[in-house]
Amino acid sequence: MRLVALAPLVALAAACATDVTVESSFEDEGATEGASVTAPVALSGCAGRADNAIPADHTYVITTFGGGSDDQPMSCGGRADGSWYYAASRQRYGCGARVAIRANGKCVVAQTDDYGPDVCVERAAGKAIMDVSPAVARALFGVTGLGWSDHKTVTVEPVPAGTPLGACGATPDPAPPPPTATCASATLGRDVPEGTCVRPASGTLYACVAGAWQARSSRSGCATTYEWCQSATLGRAVPARTCVQSASNELWYQCNGTTWARPASSASGPLGACSTAYAL
Repeated sequence: MRLVALAPLVALAAACATDVTVESSFEDEGATEGASVTAPVALSGCAGRADNAIPADHTYVITTFGGGSDDQPMSCGGRADGSWYYAASRQRYGCGARVAIRANGKCVVAQTDDYGPDVCVERAAGKAIMDVSPAVARALFGVTGLGWSDHKTVTVEPVPAGTPLGACGATPDPAPPPPTATCASATLGRDVPEGTCVRPASGTLYACVAGAWQARSSRSGCATTYEWCQSATLGRAVPARTCVQSASNELWYQCNGTTWARPASSASGPLGACSTAYAL
């Protein structure tokens, strides 16, 4: 079991248990240059207990343990020998869980194989602590020893159990979006994408939604609309794709869903084959 800031002497542990202020040297060992190196920090309330609450922002102060003379067994098995990517906080994430630890634009996957740190250390740091292997600290910050008073922070997120330990793999490309649903339009003689609105010969406006036609009372929400065209020659409005020979100049036009378009004939126009053709 790993409890950061607990001194190895029985008498000192007893002092912590009675909430007497004690000197904690472990968090200062191997720390980067700073107050934690030059002067011990007095901690109180050390009781051999670790907090299991996960911070809402998933942010922790990072500290290191294990390696060198601090080589020791961990509560979930394995040894804290400093050579691989392990971490404490098994009380938060579970024995043998994999977590991605990120800082400085870098990411390392570690395995939570130990219990800790002591709540007294987190109280002193003013933040939850992620106690990790020196290998993790080296990958993220370029140093092998960090104490709570160095105030180096990381974010931590669980990852799938099979995720390899060490540097996080490249982020996979996002899955391509599903193909847009289409609707078959008899009026236009082709399939149209979702969001297309068509007014067929029946006169009711329909919108293509998730591959099906839905009646609409207005064009609201329509990405593209194919309305009727008013024909002076016929004296009435006709649906898109209708072809009409104009009485004014005898030229053929096709309704393109917005206006009359050319070139056109009795057979086809800009929108394709004529759905209906009206000759003079």
